[in-house]
Amino acid sequence: MTAPALKRSRYTLQARQETGVYLHNTFTGRGGFYPHRALDLLKRAQPDPGDPLTAQLRRDGHLIGSDTDELGRAQQQQLTAFFRDDVLHLILFSTEQCNFRCTYCYEKFLHGRMRPEVVEGVKQLVSRRAPGLKLLSISWFGGEPLHAHDIVQDLSDHFTALSAEHGFKYMAHATTNGHYLTPELAPQLIESGLRDFQITLDGPQAVHDQTRKLQGGGGTFDTIWRNLLFLRASDLDFTCTLRINFSPDNYARTPEFITQLGDTFGHDPRFQLHTHPVGRWGGEQDDLLNVYSQDDGFDLAIPLYEHARTCGLSMRHANLNPFGSTCYAARGNSFAVRTSGQVVKCTVALDDERNHVGQLHADGTLQLDQARLLPWVRDNALTDSTCQSCAIRPSCHGAACPLEKMDHGRQPCPD
Repeated sequence: MTAPALKRSRYTLQARQETGVYLHNTFTGRGGFYPHRALDLLKRAQPDPGDPLTAQLRRDGHLIGSDTDELGRAQQQQLTAFFRDDVLHLILFSTEQCNFRCTYCYEKFLHGRMRPEVVEGVKQLVSRRAPGLKLLSISWFGGEPLHAHDIVQDLSDHFTALSAEHGFKYMAHATTNGHYLTPELAPQLIESGLRDFQITLDGPQAVHDQTRKLQGGGGTFDTIWRNLLFLRASDLDFTCTLRINFSPDNYARTPEFITQLGDTFGHDPRFQLHTHPVGRWGGEQDDLLNVYSQDDGFDLAIPLYEHARTCGLSMRHANLNPFGSTCYAARGNSFAVRTSGQVVKCTVALDDERNHVGQLHADGTLQLDQARLLPWVRDNALTDSTCQSCAIRPSCHGAACPLEKMDHGRQPCPD
């Protein structure tokens, strides 16, 4: 029997090294370090099917059948994930107040805690959807979400009970400043299913306390560090992304701080590192901020990650995996609910009228304005010719930032 003809996947990326080659397939999310002859096998029309390396390249998606319609598979992958109704992602603002006043923050703090009728509306919405769900994903946002930790706890308990009753998977994440993640509160939240956190530290204490101050003044580093040390010493089941926002003002001291993080949290798989350049995100102090250009900022992140690896810190990056660079706002099953019940798609452009796509009512009804919703979720890579020919299309599907596309009329690419 003649072996089937094979071809190299259009979604396989390569980076040649002296001792081999890195390959990564953005459709399958699989890859690794291979011997140099892998590149020869990728060029052949009929590699030896009995060769173990050929078999591995096929398993990882680098070699595929010559008649495979990869573009069609990517389109189906996008449609299936973006609009499936057995998945629900809610970004919940438990409060739009915060006990910090960070120098680069874009929020206005005009609203308070989530209203009781909105809390009830969230419960009713999820209860209605529960029988048909396979996954409920909750992201807590603010303000500082744990500033209203009683609301977080109440809704988390509700979601956990529904998950047990209906058998769907429940995942929860909180973007928190870490101030309230105390030895008393953290175990309660983790027990109720909130097990993933992002906490920002902008450098050693003297640096951090200049950019992330308490409302009314005062440093915040010591409290956050104590809470992190408690989490590290515990046997609690959680993951925590340690984020560093860097700018020309703190970049020089960032490597030394990464060393400190590695000495303290390195080799603990529960902790990962993420760095991000400070931007002018719409805050009142934007004109005063010292920032890098977007391209320079992301280039400067690379040596930080290389240093972090030597310090035993893992990176929470799946940017080149399927959907790893898609924005939640582009998904038809993702909605953010503000404390007033207003439904938005983007957590940055909160005051942009285009972002106000609906209202959540107390009975769980999600009333949506389809005309405003459509620009956020329209086809993206399904019709864009540049996306269709791009090797990393499965990682972003032309949906890296719908807001940028709306603002500038061009398809945004991932950082």
